[in-house]
Amino acid sequence: MESPARRPTLADVALKAGTSTAVVSYVVNGGPRAVAPLTRERVETAIQELGYRRNPIAGALSVGRSNLVGLLVPDTANGFFGELSRCFEAEGRRRGLMTMLGNTGYDDEVSEHYISGFSDLRPRGIFAMSVASGARLPVDTPFLFIHSVPEGVTAPSVRFDDLAGARTVVEHLISHGYTDIHCLAGPHTDDPASLREQGWRQAMETAGLDTAGRIHRSSFDRVVVEGDVRELLGTPPWPRAIFATTDEQALAVLRAATAAGARVPEDIALAGFDGIREATLGGVRLTTVRVPMEQLAARAFDLLDSLTAPEQDPAPGAAPASEHVVFAGELVIGDTCGCP
Repeated sequence: MESPARRPTLADVALKAGTSTAVVSYVVNGGPRAVAPLTRERVETAIQELGYRRNPIAGALSVGRSNLVGLLVPDTANGFFGELSRCFEAEGRRRGLMTMLGNTGYDDEVSEHYISGFSDLRPRGIFAMSVASGARLPVDTPFLFIHSVPEGVTAPSVRFDDLAGARTVVEHLISHGYTDIHCLAGPHTDDPASLREQGWRQAMETAGLDTAGRIHRSSFDRVVVEGDVRELLGTPPWPRAIFATTDEQALAVLRAATAAGARVPEDIALAGFDGIREATLGGVRLTTVRVPMEQLAARAFDLLDSLTAPEQDPAPGAAPASEHVVFAGELVIGDTCGCP
């Protein structure tokens, strides 16, 4: 096999065109100095013959900016994070930006590894869907939290109203006359799922319903959740209704209920949260709270633009700009809550 051809460099173009690398740079970057027409023609011919391609990262490092944005995600195998990531990539492309993706696995060390690596490439900014409050944030790169905001942080954020959305969908379950409504919560106590758990609790307590013994903690991994729920449904009586703090969990409940011989919603009513495509468009449509992922992505990029605009540069010693945007979700009635 032949060795792969070496990528042509600026120096190769300059040698073939019979000029300096500085002149080639002026042609490639459109300045800052003018180039004589005949010299420009020689450079452009050399570029075409050699197949030279401008290195955008090298250009970014020379001028202090790039067309890159970083995106930190807990796990793109999760349906919600995968769909939200695609929304960010699509919005970035629409604005002429490329998205670098890092799966953190909820690990602080991995998060800091990506933050440091992305920052070295001088991106327009970094978006983080999940970073623990103890993680070190970059001091020289705009940083925005999306979806999940650690307690006590002051960095700008764009997220969903998880508490209000959960309260709405649980109130809908209560309107069916269900009194034994369980909550399938997540493993953490400082994330969006924990806010949804609070919304469930508020709706239950406002209706005078007991919450004791009705919280069940599990993973966000659908396979793990299904195993946990199979144990919960192993012996009747089954919960009359289950509110799952994510659609991934709710879809696992559907599988576990089938394995246990329970009918949804006749035996167990079910509601989720997120509104992922599989939940709302699948064979069994889940009652859930659909969150506006495209709107969140667009607003996050707008906020990033405001942070990086020249007129927004803070004065020396001034605190960085901070803005927090919250989007409401929409209750979507499916086949699992008991509605006709």
